[in-house]
Amino acid sequence: MSVHNSATGYESAAKIYAGGRPGYPGEAVAWLRDTVGVEPGRTTLEVGAGTGKFIPCLLEFECRGKIIAVEPIEAMRRELKEAFPDVLALEGSAEAIPLPDRSVNAVVCAQAFHGFATAAALEEMHRVLVPGGVPGSIWNGRDESENSMRTTNTSDPQSKSS
Repeated sequence: MSVHNSATGYESAAKIYAGGRPGYPGEAVAWLRDTVGVEPGRTTLEVGAGTGKFIPCLLEFECRGKIIAVEPIEAMRRELKEAFPDVLALEGSAEAIPLPDRSVNAVVCAQAFHGFATAAALEEMHRVLVPGGVPGSIWNGRDESENSMRTTNTSDPQSKSS
């Protein structure tokens, strides 16, 4: 399976990946849930699910339908399966989702869409969506107004240490 070259580092860093990422604000998760229609009795697919960082949001915010995760990187998928044994975690990519046509009610991408924002990926997402199903994306970011965050973000040439 073809994975972007920049993703190779995730294979060796899967265990620490989720701990270094910020969470998602409840208001944003609620908006995505309501907009995309993630709810009990429905099937939601998370594409580019990584280690499953977003799955607790789906579980916590009354999105308790069936969750399927697709992730191309084996080490990330292994972490996801260990943390969420009730979630079906499949090897696949946004361009090759291993599900039948019209099999999910919603597709979500949490912090991942930039890695596969192509026409082919969107076509594939629409292929697995039921008629009227909606894809949705959510991003998070650190609040760098706090001095501690500015000083730890040394890879950003714009950040300033005080």
